[in-house]
Amino acid sequence: MTQLLALLISWGIEIPVVLITLANTQQFFSRGDIYNTSIIAFAATLFTHPLAWESNQILIPYMDFPLRIALIESCVAIAEGILYAIILKLGWQNGLFLSIIANGASFLGGLLIDEFLRS
Repeated sequence: MTQLLALLISWGIEIPVVLITLANTQQFFSRGDIYNTSIIAFAATLFTHPLAWESNQILIPYMDFPLRIALIESCVAIAEGILYAIILKLGWQNGLFLSIIANGASFLGGLLIDEFLRS
């Protein structure tokens, strides 16, 4: 899988997950709220994805897959959680929760798509 395809998959999964999760936990007051939240989710993934991709490439010789991914995804979830907490004013617990849900779905979806593409 290429980095661009992985980024597109991440956006395709994370943005809807963020919107659905927030729609179920708080009210959007306007279309502008939905638009702004979409842009924030887009930007958060755009910020963290290249860092995660490069970190993975660097750490391949030093760590097995499960440990490497746990470390990288934890850092990504924390970074995006901070962004969500501050920009969306969710508080740190809700920001981190939102990030874990979105990134978990994205990671699992990416694994499934990658497996499908390989077969």
